[in-house]
Amino acid sequence: MKGNQTGDMSRHLNLLFTATANILRNKVRTILLILCLMAVLFPWITAISISEGIKFQSLLSVEEGADIYVTSDYFGSNGPIPLDYLDRFRKMEGVVSVFPRIVGRAYFVNRLATIVGILPENLPKSIHLARGRTFLEKGEVMVGKGLAQEFGLQPGVRFSLSINPSKLLKVMGIFDADATIWSSNLILMAFDDAGEFFKMKGKATDILVYTRPGYGSVLAKEIQEAGWDPPLRVQDKALVKRYFQRGFNYKAGVFTALYTVAFALAIPALLVISGFGQTERKKEIGVLKATGWQTQEVMEMVAIENLVISLTSAPLAILMSMVWLKWLNGAWIAQFFIAEIGLMAPFPIPSRFLPLPSILAFLFAVILTMVGSLYSTWRTAAVPPAEAMR
Repeated sequence: MKGNQTGDMSRHLNLLFTATANILRNKVRTILLILCLMAVLFPWITAISISEGIKFQSLLSVEEGADIYVTSDYFGSNGPIPLDYLDRFRKMEGVVSVFPRIVGRAYFVNRLATIVGILPENLPKSIHLARGRTFLEKGEVMVGKGLAQEFGLQPGVRFSLSINPSKLLKVMGIFDADATIWSSNLILMAFDDAGEFFKMKGKATDILVYTRPGYGSVLAKEIQEAGWDPPLRVQDKALVKRYFQRGFNYKAGVFTALYTVAFALAIPALLVISGFGQTERKKEIGVLKATGWQTQEVMEMVAIENLVISLTSAPLAILMSMVWLKWLNGAWIAQFFIAEIGLMAPFPIPSRFLPLPSILAFLFAVILTMVGSLYSTWRTAAVPPAEAMR
């Protein structure tokens, strides 16, 4: 029994050495196969890593955010909420702090910017000043690094936006955009300034409620069922996280579904590439059969060749994806997941390379190479050696 196991192991090792020798001998065919597989795998790996990076960054932002977000219920959508609710929420048991926020969008020349009106003491921890200072007086703002670089903004520069040209704003600080992708095109201003800018004095787009640990879901349900007039829309942290995860999983799923079609279309191309030098391949198989090789041994050798090529192609595609994201910042692919950023993003694109996509990339490579070569190998190995060597 032990002798049989040793013999099987020797046979498999010999097949591995023979397969490796074939790969090294047929350099042109091997390089073409590896390049073809890399071209197929690289965009998918890059897109999935970007999706995972943005999702991870989004979830971090949610964790740092409020426990409860409250807005008015405007025909099933979010609507402005009166500031009268602030004192009511502060008096609820388990509430640590409550503050209003105004979030809107406006075009800065041709770039869509997000404007956030907030109290200076409630600035997010992820905002890190690169130059200047925070806003302190009326009309002062802080802008993201992306806007500053694109339009040459410096502390002290004044500007206005087309949505409210009568409101003159002054840049006092520029913050780094490395923390989150949304910081790049962000304009931060005082809450009262935002109320004047969007002409919604006495209201906020939402009220942020921070609670003691364990009170979030309970208070969210209590606020939801309190019977306010007009009715309110309440979203707790867990619900917001589900929205983020569902949205990014959906986008990644759509991209994967579309790319599955690309994989299917790549199979005929790989059949052609795999058959490169088919005449010489037939002669090789004919010689092997003439020297006593069995059909299953020839098939196993070809399968090992495919495994070695796949083990080479998948890591190279992952490495190329890492280089693409580091040096080219996810050009062309990132815009599928982040709207209105153009071909080249003005901020660092987040990415995460997880084990599962890497394993799937290897499996895709194996499937494509096996489909492209095993059937043709079987047809060649099944005929008499003399006919295969013609």
